[in-house]
Amino acid sequence: MQVSTILSYHPVKKTALILAIVGLVFGHVGAVLAQSDGSTSQEAMYDACLNQARSEPKAAYEAALDWHKAGGGLPARHCAAVALLGLDAFEEAATRLEKLAGEVPDARVDLRLGLIAQAAQGWMMAGRAERSAQLLSLVINVRPNDPQLRADRAVASLALGDYWAAVDDLDMALQGAPKDVELLLYRASAYRYLGVPDLARDDVTRALAVDPDAPGAWLERGILDQIAGDKPAARRAWIKVLEIAPDGMVGDAARARLEALDVAQ
Repeated sequence: MQVSTILSYHPVKKTALILAIVGLVFGHVGAVLAQSDGSTSQEAMYDACLNQARSEPKAAYEAALDWHKAGGGLPARHCAAVALLGLDAFEEAATRLEKLAGEVPDARVDLRLGLIAQAAQGWMMAGRAERSAQLLSLVINVRPNDPQLRADRAVASLALGDYWAAVDDLDMALQGAPKDVELLLYRASAYRYLGVPDLARDDVTRALAVDPDAPGAWLERGILDQIAGDKPAARRAWIKVLEIAPDGMVGDAARARLEALDVAQ
């Protein structure tokens, strides 16, 4: 079992990030706990605390503080940091995760790298894409072939407007997951910003071949149609988005673009 660095590919979605961080490997932390406790009781407490952080972050944070006072150590502090994510205290959570990573013994490099990657996700949630990219680069220097880390850094690069860097990382990530719709759409978006609409459309076409009802793919397709001057096709694509997913960020974006299209006419 490895340290999870999974990102939801929607950095603004708090719940998805917490779900990813709850995936922190219990094996590695359990080994650290065993050195101080010699039993599985603390590991069970850690598991329960992280799961509570997902559903009841305030209660989990308070429980983690009590646990820390009782000698919970690093696992208790990690659970408190995860709970802070659920409370929208993203910068504080990321700061704590970084601090924890710095306190992990040298013999636990895998755990340290996992915590750094999680801190990077927290910074992304806090709107600090530059710091997120910096931390991810530290981990990638050690694990250059990890596709998930590359995908995470690509998200940060997109936020920073560093589109070629995003494409480079997405190319690597897609080697291991060529049918990942969200990765394809991120690369399509990067290509569009770089002024390479043909490559962007290729990725959108691949995404729709995997999932014909992917609202993000229809949104991107409509944008590319509009850039190409085909307003009727753009309208059809955005109406398709509203048919599939009228609510949420993608639906809102399609609705706004349709309204702008109407005003321009």
